[in-house]
Amino acid sequence: MNFRLLRLSILGLAVGLGAFGSIAYYIKHQAINFNQDIQRQLPELGGPFTLTDQFGAIRTDDEFRGKYMLIYFGYTFCPDVCPLGLRNISNALQHLGRDLDQVVPIFITIDPERDDTEALKSYASTIHSSFVLLTGTPRELETVFRAYNVYAAKARPDGTMADYLMDHSSLIYLMNREGKLVDFFPHTATPQEIAKKFISILFMRKELLTRKNKTALMVKFLKRN
Repeated sequence: MNFRLLRLSILGLAVGLGAFGSIAYYIKHQAINFNQDIQRQLPELGGPFTLTDQFGAIRTDDEFRGKYMLIYFGYTFCPDVCPLGLRNISNALQHLGRDLDQVVPIFITIDPERDDTEALKSYASTIHSSFVLLTGTPRELETVFRAYNVYAAKARPDGTMADYLMDHSSLIYLMNREGKLVDFFPHTATPQEIAKKFISILFMRKELLTRKNKTALMVKFLKRN
C-alpha cells in the first residue's frame, strides 16, 4: 500500500512539473509574440541634440532619457497649424492623469531668426506648462531637422517682410525612453487619439515587463528543480 501511494505521489509530481514546464514554455513564447506585436515598422528618426530652452539653459536629449518625448517642430509666429498641433498636445496631456510625469512635451522652433529665448518664454504661456521650448543656431537646428526629417523654409525667401510665414512639415513625434521613434501623429490628431496611443504604449510596456519577469522566475525555478 505504501509503495502504491509512493508511485501515485511520484506520478502526480511528474504531471505537475510537466504542466508547470508547459506553462513556463507558453508564457515565454507568449512574451516573445507580445514583444513582436508591439513593434511596428517605423522610419529610424531622431537623434542627439544640444539646444537652448526658453530660460536660456542648454538642454540635451540625454537628460530626457527614461521618459517619453512628444516632439513638435513649429514657430511662434505660426498663424494656425502650430497652434492647433500644440493645443492638441496640451489637451492630450490633460488626459494622462498620473502618467503625465512619464512624458516630456518638447517644442523645437524652425524659425531661430525670430524665436529667441524671450520669444519662446512668452509663447510658453499659451501652451501646457510642462512644455520645454527649444531654439538654437541655424546650424544646430539643421542637424535636428535632418535627424527628424523635418522640412522648413521661408515662404518669402527674399526676407523683405518681418512677418514672413514658414512652410514646414507638421508631425508630432512620440519617442520612447531611449529616444527612439515609437509613433507619430499629424498635427490634426485629436487629444483623445494622442492620449489613447500613449497610454496603450505604457500599458503594453508594463505588461511586457510583467510577463518577462514571470517567465524569468519560472525558468529560474525549473533550473533549481
